[in-house]
Amino acid sequence: MVVMNNFLAELKEILDKVLIWSEKFKKGDRDYDFDIDDELYKLSDKHDKDFKDGELLLIYNLLDFYCDAVKHGFRQIDKGYLVSQAHSDIESVSNILENSSALELPENLRERLQGI
Repeated sequence: MVVMNNFLAELKEILDKVLIWSEKFKKGDRDYDFDIDDELYKLSDKHDKDFKDGELLLIYNLLDFYCDAVKHGFRQIDKGYLVSQAHSDIESVSNILENSSALELPENLRERLQGI
């Protein structure tokens, strides 16, 4: 198993937290107070990371759009990009972080996220 740096480990925890939150939300535990912006702000401030560039921006947009779509009961985030695909993409990013010491998205995932 690859050892992650603290930032990536904490980012993975947030991704997993979003997935757990969304499953509970869909089952009726409607926690509207969950704020992904706040979670990511605290993480970026703690580790002096910028979610305004590169792959971190793609992850930020994925999480932000996904959480909004779940809260509002949308089936799509964007034309041709379903909430179920976003859920799967969040799982993929979490798995990447679990098995890597760096954040590097596969090209197909990067392209999909650039499109939203």
